[in-house]
Amino acid sequence: MGILGSLLAACGMGGRSDVDAVAAALRDAVEALPEHLDGEVRFQDSANAGTFVSGVLVLAGQEREAVETSLLRVLRTVDLVYREQPRVRTAFVRIEAHPEGDRGLRVLATDVIPAGSAANITTDDLTAFFEE
Repeated sequence: MGILGSLLAACGMGGRSDVDAVAAALRDAVEALPEHLDGEVRFQDSANAGTFVSGVLVLAGQEREAVETSLLRVLRTVDLVYREQPRVRTAFVRIEAHPEGDRGLRVLATDVIPAGSAANITTDDLTAFFEE
């Protein structure tokens, strides 16, 4: 990280996000939604592996359209909570949803929000989508 990076991090400037705090904020916000039935949103911010918001969730709805609507609500919540966190960087968003009792019906985040310039959506894509 270098001397300058170490000094900035020690002074609370620069550096990476507090992974545990961001993960807890995302998890708590999503689990508080009435659409959330099971599963956990996870957050990873690693110099080696990259930055991701991910999870496999069981959401309200039996038909695909209802699960997509529930997933949109989850993604909107992720967007709002993520932007509030200090020192977060753009993260890939890999969240998928299933209705209760039917893991065969799989709705991916990319099924409901178009990816920007990559195959996966990012937190920047979420913000652009919801700010339209």
